Formats: sequence, C-alpha cells, structure tokens
Amino acid sequence: MNKERFKFLINNLFIKALFPINILLSLVFRHIKKKKNILHISYPIHQAYRTVKILKLNKISSIHYLSIGKSSTWSKFDFNFPRGYNFYFYKEFFFLWTFLIKYKIIHIHFLYTPSITGWEILFLKLSGTKIIIHFRGNEARDNKTILKLLSVGKNSKKKTEKILSNEHRDKKHIIKYANKILVTTRDLLDFYPEATHIPFFSINEKNYYQTPKKFIKIIHASNQPIIEGTNQIIKVINQLKNEGFLIDFIYLKDKKFDEVINELKSCHLSIGKLRMGDYANFQVESMSLGIPTITFVRNNIIKKNPYISESGLFISNLSRLKDTLKFILQNKEILNQRSKMVKKFVNKYHNNTVIAKKLKSVYMDLGYED
Repeated sequence: MNKERFKFLINNLFIKALFPINILLSLVFRHIKKKKNILHISYPIHQAYRTVKILKLNKISSIHYLSIGKSSTWSKFDFNFPRGYNFYFYKEFFFLWTFLIKYKIIHIHFLYTPSITGWEILFLKLSGTKIIIHFRGNEARDNKTILKLLSVGKNSKKKTEKILSNEHRDKKHIIKYANKILVTTRDLLDFYPEATHIPFFSINEKNYYQTPKKFIKIIHASNQPIIEGTNQIIKVINQLKNEGFLIDFIYLKDKKFDEVINELKSCHLSIGKLRMGDYANFQVESMSLGIPTITFVRNNIIKKNPYISESGLFISNLSRLKDTLKFILQNKEILNQRSKMVKKFVNKYHNNTVIAKKLKSVYMDLGYED
C-alpha cells in the first residue's frame, strides 16, 4: 500500500468516527441563519472565476469563488483550500463548520469539493444549505459512454482513467444531495434530463478576425487530447500541408487563459470538440473574438435548437475534418462571412447579462434574496 492510499484510509476512518458529531452540528446549524449567499467551488480554472465575476457585475451579492488546490495555469480566486496535508480530515472538518456552513447556496463545478470524497456535502445538506451540481464535461459521463464516444479498444481502461478520474467516479454519490443540477452542454442532458442548461459565458471583446494574406492560421486548444482526438486533428493538418496547403497550425495545452486568448486573437480558424456532441467553452471563446470555428453538434441537438443553424459554425467531425478543411482552404472568402455570423450568434445566445439572469432565477428558486 502506497503512502497516499494509507493517508486516504486513515482520514476516512476519522471522518467516520466524527459522523455523530457532524450530524449533531448539522441539526444545530439548521436553526442558525446563514450570513452569506453563494459559494462557487471548483479546481483553479478561469470558467469558475469568470462566472462569479460576471454574476457580481450583474448585482448578485455576497457571492464568492473557492478554489481547491493549486494550478500552474490559474491563480485568481476569492478563497483557496489547499490539499495534500497529512491528517487533512481535521482541516476539512474545521473548514466545513467555520467557513462552508456560512453560505445559503453551494454551487459545485466539476464535482469538486474541499474533500476528495465529498463527505461534507451530506452535512451541508442536513444543515439547510442548498446544493447545486454544475456539470461541465466528463464528470457527468460514465466509462461506457466515454468508451463509445472515443471508439477505443485496446488499453481502453487506461485511456478512460485519464479522462474520468477516480475522484470523479467515487464522488458521484454527492449528486443525490443536489437541489439543482446544471449542465453547460446539451449533450449532458442525456445523463441528467432533469438538469437546466446554462450556456457558457462569452468574452466581451471586439471582432479580431483579419482576412488571411497567405497562410491560414489554425488553432486547436485542449487539455484533454484523448477526448478531443488531437492526434487525428494533427494528422489531418499534416496531410493537407503535404498536399501544398499553406497552414500555420497552433496546438495549445496547459496554457494560461490570457496566453490562449492572445494567441486566438491572431488566428483565422479554430478547431475543437469534434466528438462529444455539442460545442463547448473554447468554441464560445473563439466565436466571441469573431474567429470561425469547426466543431461537432449532434443532429438531434440542432433539430431541438434550430437557432444553432444561424451560428456560422462549420459543423463537422473527425472523419469529415479533412474534407471540411479542404473546402475552407479552397474557399477562403467564406471565413469573412462566418466570422460575422459567429460573432453575431455569440452576442445573442451567449449574452452574459441574459445568462446571469437565468442563473439568478435558479438561485432565487433556492432562497437567494437581493
């Protein structure tokens, strides 16, 4: 047994021993008025930070962002809870009853909580705190679905382990405590049909698209190359280069948000999310800057949401990517038109004020008051 596993088991034993005390404290705090409104919890990432920032700008009061652990790519937050200490159960225990308990609503992104197991969520629920689970990707899915979407055979277990972590698998139990479930992409409604779709916030920037002079600069950014099919994208790009097409290809992984956005501003085309069924955050960021985008959206999602046909997105997938790219490279003038379309679309359907009002409505249903 390795050291980390030993620490995990010891801490779990202490948490179980504290169960009666936690129950008692839950019942006590159930009758004490909570002083603060909303706490967003996530690992360090710009989506959670920007969500809170935009909600603050839209007059939602007493709302904060708690970041769990450290990251080399994001360091902005209101509060941070570190991980990795020996005997961390007592830190989690005191953090629950001195900090988390003050909030009326806990908004959990990516199934991330201060503890690795999410044990504290039961006691928050019992104390009267409202729980929101906000699914943003693979943490909503299961191994079987991921395998099907990836179309992998050999070493499939290893591949899915890199996508759906043990923590996500083990923490599925906290979903039953949710007062509300949110999803950011419509394909995740397959798993939680009762969920509310909350679109991604956009970046309030001008249209940065510029007509290419010679080379077309194409960007692909992902921290999950397996799920994105990055190797297949690179293979297609290299094939087209060998056929004589003038392409400047940029692949970004584990980069800071500002670095990605600055690189994106000088691009002519963005590629991503060609497998899972709906466009996601990087596609919205691309559209916000007026950068035409190749992505995949399932036919049934387009039929149910016909406004997507107005988006200007190049709808494709990994098997059709080469043909899609070849068409664009042979008809470069189409990029100017699509740039205007995606910018208009994102301003309308990923309008930050509209999305903030939708989230505020969710909070008000759970007891939020201005």
